[in-house]
Amino acid sequence: MNECEKILNQVCGDLSEDVNSELCDEIKTHLKECDQCRKEIESMRGTVALFQCLETRKVPIEMHQRLAKLLNVDLPLG
Repeated sequence: MNECEKILNQVCGDLSEDVNSELCDEIKTHLKECDQCRKEIESMRGTVALFQCLETRKVPIEMHQRLAKLLNVDLPLG
């Protein structure tokens, strides 16, 4: 499996879609044609990998808050 297929599988999995679904076929076609979206997916993938790496260590809440703000996501309460 090449890197593009891994990314497509991850994106479709995140969307709870079968990799052979119509939606995933549309994503695959678009990614073949759109350099900007491919770059965006790679950037997101790198961010997720970095965050997963940090997960094994105790990260100060302030860092979580800054990352959440940067990614424009809400942190779970608790």
